[in-house]
Amino acid sequence: MARPLVIFDFDGTVADSFAETLLAYNHIAPRLRLRTVKVMEVPELRCLGAGQVMQRLGIPMWKLPRLMIAVRSELHDHFHSVKPFPGITTAVRDLHQAGCRLAMVTSNSEDNVRNFMSRHGITEFETIIAGATIFGKATRLRRLIKTANADHAASVYVGDTIPDIRAAQEAKTLAVGVAWGFSDPALLAAEAPDALVMVPGKLAATILGLPVKNQN
Repeated sequence: MARPLVIFDFDGTVADSFAETLLAYNHIAPRLRLRTVKVMEVPELRCLGAGQVMQRLGIPMWKLPRLMIAVRSELHDHFHSVKPFPGITTAVRDLHQAGCRLAMVTSNSEDNVRNFMSRHGITEFETIIAGATIFGKATRLRRLIKTANADHAASVYVGDTIPDIRAAQEAKTLAVGVAWGFSDPALLAAEAPDALVMVPGKLAATILGLPVKNQN
């Protein structure tokens, strides 16, 4: 059964951009009076929720918008080296060929996303909504689904972090977590997504096989 609308997160779901994002963060952190992240800390950070990561790094909520803008800007000069996760372009193509409409909601910049798509020949996405905050994706999802005249209960949001799963649940869409991004798979499983996919090669079949979400 084709999904009327499959919405993807970008970083950590389609784009393998963690290394470049970490470099960008560490470059601008001193400017914002934040501490840098050591590589040895990353496995532990992957086992924390977004709020816990912010607390561990000493990032106050009021600095988050400025931080995200600065990271996006810093990434712009280095994003040419970012590649798709192996197998994800095939999954995207398979969903499109199955009749799914594809869209994207991301906290990255539209310029970074569109340049990435162009470089890697990814043409299947009809809508890209960029610049969403980490904790504000649910509003963007609801607005996108309404504009697309799609059914919330049959639409899907695919992401790699706890805020992605919670945004899908808040927007009353199907939530699909992916294990190849930032958050530890066990952490995603604890959020009870409708599916947790371990490898990109299983993504399309999993999405197409999901039942319509019960909204009661």
